[in-house]
This record gives sequence, C-alpha cells and structure tokens, in this order.
Amino acid sequence: MKFFSNIMYSIRFAALWGFLLSLLFCSPVAAQEYPKTVCDGDSCSFWANATSDGKPTSTYNKRGNFTFGTKSINQSFSLIICNGYGDVYFLNLMRDRTNYQAYRGYCTYRGFSLSGCATTGEVVLLRIKATPAMPEHISLMSTSLRWGTTNYILNDVFRWLNSSVMAGYENWYPFDMSCSVAMYISYGGWN
Repeated sequence: MKFFSNIMYSIRFAALWGFLLSLLFCSPVAAQEYPKTVCDGDSCSFWANATSDGKPTSTYNKRGNFTFGTKSINQSFSLIICNGYGDVYFLNLMRDRTNYQAYRGYCTYRGFSLSGCATTGEVVLLRIKATPAMPEHISLMSTSLRWGTTNYILNDVFRWLNSSVMAGYENWYPFDMSCSVAMYISYGGWN
C-alpha cells in the first residue's frame, strides 16, 4: 500500500510543478511578446507576430524619410500604425473633439498586390470614440495611384480586438476587393 501512496505523491508533485511551469511560460506577460516594435534612433522594426525567419513585418523610419510623388516626407508623426501585411501609416492629429478624432498623414504600402500601384499614398483616419450605444471604432481612408492615372481608394474599418490588436476589413475601390486586416499601434498612441 505504501508503494501506491508514494506513486500518487510523485504524480501529484509532478502535476503541481507542471502546472507552475505552465503558468510561467504561458503567462500574459509571455503571451504579449507580439506585436512588438524595436527602434534604434529613428529606424524601427515592427513584428505583428513571430516569424520562422525572424524578419520583421515592416521596417520604417519614424520621420517617414520617403518620397510621395515629388514631395519628400521627413517630419515627426504622433501616431504610426502598421498592419499585418507590412503597410505603415504615418499620422498626426488634426482635430480632437469630444466624440471623434481626425488624423492625417501618409502611408507606405508593402503588401499592395495590384501591379502598377504606387507604394506611397495619403491617408486620413477617423477615430469614433465609444458611446453607451456603440464601442470605439476607426475608419482609415488611403490612396494609391495606379499607372499614374487611376486613383485607388482603400478603406479600412476596424475596432479593438484586445489590448494590442485591432481587427476589421479593408475594401479597395474601384477594384472590387476586400480582405480582413489586423492593425497595430507601432509608435505613439491616441492623443
């Protein structure tokens, strides 16, 4: 009988240590490793999630440092949002009201799949603040010029999924296409 009680004690002891180790490695702190942004001066790398090759989802300069048409973009931005496709949105607050905020800026596209489309564009973001009848949600409108003649409009509508990820849909006009999108605040935050 003592043999079986020793086995049961060993099983309980192993189960307790297994449980404690699982709390250590599966804690919310460990689970929040992604999304993450690492900056060295103005140069930033953003990872939406862990990748097998370790490469970031996108890399960018906090001051922009890109060309939009004939305009060179090199300024400070209060909010930088990245999506899971590697696109980066550089924004500054333009209007702050009780029930909404309006941001304006520029974007660089990494994941744009239509040939002939520009990899930079203008962007306007409208953040609708939460009310008792509706949770907070965000609408982002950006542009891309295709073949230098057709202006494409991209509309992303998303809301907070949890404390670090926003989720929603992206629609392209006049190219009738939509897809799901995950958005992340990579730098700065809502004012």
